[in-house]
Amino acid sequence: MKISRSSTLRVFKKYQPRQIAKFAKGFFNGRIFIAGLGRFRVVDGKVVAYKHLIAEQKIMIAVSEINKMVLELSQPKTITV
Repeated sequence: MKISRSSTLRVFKKYQPRQIAKFAKGFFNGRIFIAGLGRFRVVDGKVVAYKHLIAEQKIMIAVSEINKMVLELSQPKTITV
């Protein structure tokens, strides 16, 4: 019997939304830890807060900001002439 669990844990010593977004976009599933904010999950390339952290506004602002960056990184670049 094989159990599929996300066991990878990446630690970010600083809150840098762009760097975290690049990791989340490329990694897809796992766990991350951001110093000063706590633990998060990466599900399908997006950062998700654990249920007990959802009530904290600073956590939700960080999750929103990171996921916005993921979306921006996913958009194809347009060339203007």
